[in-house]
Amino acid sequence: MGKLLSWVVLIALAWLVIRLIAISQRRRERSPGASAAGSASPARGAAAGSAGRAIDGEPIVPCAQCGLFVPASDAVRDDGLVYCSPAHRDAARAQRRASGEHRSFGDGEPGSRSRGG
Repeated sequence: MGKLLSWVVLIALAWLVIRLIAISQRRRERSPGASAAGSASPARGAAAGSAGRAIDGEPIVPCAQCGLFVPASDAVRDDGLVYCSPAHRDAARAQRRASGEHRSFGDGEPGSRSRGG
């Protein structure tokens, strides 16, 4: 009787593991990155995307200092340029001041280089 019970428990555990693997694979197929990775066909990815939850994208922009792409809502804007952090904005300002470049349309200071004197 003990051996029979052991076999029943072993079979139940095997069934449970197989079910968990199947659920995991289904979730992976439904994820938005699955069609981009090539694990699902394009037609199936489009159908899953329209039938499932809608994902609203946000534009991403490159940092003018390092080139890192950041969401537009997280970007730091200054002088008509976009940065990934205040530290990169400040570094770019310092570089512009050191090189003598001056942009008058964003920092509120009059453009002394643009005048004729």
